[in-house]
Amino acid sequence: MSGINTRIEWMTRQNTLSVIACAYIYAALLVAGPWIFTMFGILGLSFTRCFSSCAQLPLFRSIVIYNSLFSLVVTSPLVFLSGRYVSDRLYVGEFRRFYYAFVGSLSAFCLITFATAVPFYLSAPTLDDPARFAAVQNAFLIGFSWLLIPFVAVIRAYVLLLVAFGTNALLMFLLGAILTDPSTTVLLLAFNAGFAITDMILIAILVRYFGTHLEPERDFLHFLRQKWELPVAGLAYAIGIWADKVTMWFGAPSEKLSVAGVLQTMPSYDTAMFWAQMASIPIIAVAFVHLETQFTTLFQQFYGRLSHHVSLRELTGAMRKLRICIISSVVTLFVALAVVATVAILSSFVFMNELGLRPSYMSILRLALWAMAFHTSAMFCFVFLLYFDLRQQALIVVSIYALLNTILTLSLLRLGEVFYGYGSMIAAAVTFLVAFTILLRELPWLHYHAFITNNTSLHDGSVRSREEED
Repeated sequence: MSGINTRIEWMTRQNTLSVIACAYIYAALLVAGPWIFTMFGILGLSFTRCFSSCAQLPLFRSIVIYNSLFSLVVTSPLVFLSGRYVSDRLYVGEFRRFYYAFVGSLSAFCLITFATAVPFYLSAPTLDDPARFAAVQNAFLIGFSWLLIPFVAVIRAYVLLLVAFGTNALLMFLLGAILTDPSTTVLLLAFNAGFAITDMILIAILVRYFGTHLEPERDFLHFLRQKWELPVAGLAYAIGIWADKVTMWFGAPSEKLSVAGVLQTMPSYDTAMFWAQMASIPIIAVAFVHLETQFTTLFQQFYGRLSHHVSLRELTGAMRKLRICIISSVVTLFVALAVVATVAILSSFVFMNELGLRPSYMSILRLALWAMAFHTSAMFCFVFLLYFDLRQQALIVVSIYALLNTILTLSLLRLGEVFYGYGSMIAAAVTFLVAFTILLRELPWLHYHAFITNNTSLHDGSVRSREEED
């Protein structure tokens, strides 16, 4: 995304305040646009007119939450693997392999969804058959969208991606204004209609760009064996994000919301975590415009020198600049997130009711904000590791967070409500320290990784020589 980063950064250097504001808003939408538009769409459907208490809304929201969890866990391994595969193929100009990777990922997702989501919703005792069908349909449509996003992003169709999800949100708002006392099935069908349009737009983009030629590729299985750390890291990443929430849903002794017999959530905890994640978006947008642009430039200079056979002195100088940029970027990002967390904590007392939080759960919001600062910083280290193709190190980072977030949240539950949220915060803090330490350890060895660790021709040659010996 370096090209579009550069254009947005140029916009931020203009003297017009409106242009600068538009640049950062656009950057925020590029970073989290699909998620933001989806949240706005759900908010629009929540504004539906009810003559009673809108008793169907909690069930609708719970189904969407569970399907979002399911979709992220299932699609993340597929996205991490196929996204990297497609990027590598497009880099060398092999466009014909794109559609096979997409269809393969989509088929795997469909099989997993049929095997898991369908039996899950069939076991919900209070859902009628139309609601079960709409819930399963919802799981498919959300998963399709999350699976399509990276494929569309690879071809840099960012504006069309935002248009697709913006249309989704607009349709949900319109349907929310029209509906009166809707049932859970009607709300789900309205939500599904928006996502169906989004998915059709995204698929049309891919078909127009690549066509529909499907040519089986054996290299994909070889790529899976070679890069097995990517799907495992994707799975650990998704599990880590949801681990504390699922633990709270089924482990907390009180303040839980149970609907349809099998769907349990904890609105107070979930709301605090949601607002903490929202607070990070402005900082991530700024980092996307400035920090990543500087990093991408130095990254390209470093690897560009490798291809021009420069001296070790020049290579070391380029590597030093890149190392300083990465360290300063992580530190700057963490400090900015810490400032945002502090300001949000101080202002949350004023907007407590507007945020949908109870006074007794303000401590969760404070802990969630600090967890956000640590976790976001750790994920930036994770991204830097993936930039340098240090897959095993990146896998260690997300695996540690997934394990600690589960174990610590579960262990601290027995200590009572006062300790709700501490497990997530401690897990994020430890993960950030580990991730930053691994990053500092690997940065001086970038030239070694470029020539030895990640030298595919070297490894392929060694494999061929062993085969010849056999």
